[in-house]
Amino acid sequence: MRSCAFGVSVTGPRHLDLTEPNQDAMGLNGWRGGWLAAVADGLGSRPRSAVGSRRACQVTRRVLRSYPPGDPLSGALRSIHEQWLEEIAPTPPEDAATTLLLASVTAQGDVRAAQMGDGLLLMRCAGEFRCITPERAGFGNQTSALESEHRPDGWATAEGRFTQAGDGVLLISDGVADDLDSKHLPEFLEALYQDLAGRSRRNGRRWLRAELEDWATPMHSDDKTLVAVFRT
Repeated sequence: MRSCAFGVSVTGPRHLDLTEPNQDAMGLNGWRGGWLAAVADGLGSRPRSAVGSRRACQVTRRVLRSYPPGDPLSGALRSIHEQWLEEIAPTPPEDAATTLLLASVTAQGDVRAAQMGDGLLLMRCAGEFRCITPERAGFGNQTSALESEHRPDGWATAEGRFTQAGDGVLLISDGVADDLDSKHLPEFLEALYQDLAGRSRRNGRRWLRAELEDWATPMHSDDKTLVAVFRT
């Protein structure tokens, strides 16, 4: 399978003004002819959230690289949580709480993805668009996250196969996701594919960074992270 992959995380204007670190993190790595991807968004109210998000992406890469492709994804999610707790120690998990979106794409186009917390997880397989993200319940600032206890019921998961050009998966933090119209998510995925598929990886990253730094929504302040993997 021929593919392309791009990922960028930019610090939001509010954190830049306060000289605070980016609380988002991302990972995108080639893997056996495919890709491993992760996006994490540390909860803004937690003092060590930036550490939590970075460690979540690092652990996700390590676990998915060694996890047997045929085994249930639930086992990998448990391992990610256990290793995340080890990596952030001695920081209390509540102080480093973070959301997490992840995906693995094999060289044959098989994709597995999961989401804990807010943001958006979008897929298109065999030309069919799917929004994996469940509808948000509770207040707008409440979200599930990696914390002290592993919560299998807090994960949304999906599997599929990329069979045609334009199939892909998007992992998007809420700094971007909250500004997207849910009615136009298929068009958003298609527009990204059209803009990125013909670019080199360096040029694609440069273009995507410029788009996120010059985000069109007025008064935007949050960190912004997006990872995309497409079959070309």
